This record gives sequence, structure tokens and C-alpha cells, in this order.
Amino acid sequence: MWRNLAKAIRELEKTYSEALNAYRPERHYMRGPGPKCHAKRASEHATSAVSSIEAAPTFAEAHR
Repeated sequence: MWRNLAKAIRELEKTYSEALNAYRPERHYMRGPGPKCHAKRASEHATSAVSSIEAAPTFAEAHR
């Protein structure tokens, strides 16, 4: 009888502890952007940097 009661108590404890602690932030932790995102951002940054360099006047042109 005591074994059955102890088993029932453990099962109830397990059921309620899972229900009350369902969300675990460490299970959903995101490490950040991956390599695809870095490649995409690098190509966007490179094209915008080139266009801004081409559009900006040089020091000599600006001070004539």
C-alpha cells in the first residue's frame, strides 16, 4: 500500500511540476544571427559603402 501511495505522489508531483514550470528560457535561447544573415548584411554593406564613396567628393575636389 505504501509503495502505491509513494508512486502516486511521485506521479502527481511530476505532473504538477511540469505544468507549473512549462516555460524554460534556456530551452528557447537564441544565439544571434547565423552565417546567412552575416553574408546578406556584408553584401548590403559593401554595396552601400561603394556607392557612398563614389558619390562623395575627394578632399582636393572639395577645396579648390
